[in-house]
Amino acid sequence: MTDTIRGPSTDAVVELTLPATTIVGWRKRVAVADLSDFFGRAMPAVAAQFARLGITPAGPPTAVYRHEVGHDFDVTVGFPVAGPSTNKGGLVVETLPAGQVVRVEHVGAYETLPAAHVALSAWFGAHQLAAPDLMWEQYLVGPGDADESEFRTRVVYPLS
Repeated sequence: MTDTIRGPSTDAVVELTLPATTIVGWRKRVAVADLSDFFGRAMPAVAAQFARLGITPAGPPTAVYRHEVGHDFDVTVGFPVAGPSTNKGGLVVETLPAGQVVRVEHVGAYETLPAAHVALSAWFGAHQLAAPDLMWEQYLVGPGDADESEFRTRVVYPLS
């Protein structure tokens, strides 16, 4: 079985246990239609603030989504950091919980990323579970690293 998805299929959904992870970044309520603009501003600003503060990312850029209301999300865009962290320089700290998760890895342009969410939604339905209000995306390969057909995004939903 693979954990890479190019279209809707529950075959690519993987269950595993992850440790808690600390994400430091910008947090804002954002309409789905405005996510691209928000990411375009937030990622460079967070990276610049990390450089000013001497913080080294401990992993790929990450977006944490909470509490969807209509077509708006409470979203934090940032990077994982090693060890505990405090609010620094206007950046917020999010802790992703340790425990069981389901995830898929999507390969392709961000416009096709909904296929990963469809697969996870189908997995939750097949297991008669409700998807939680919290989920995150890790951008393993993205703009500047490769052609968008080779972008790689990990989509994760906690189970506990």
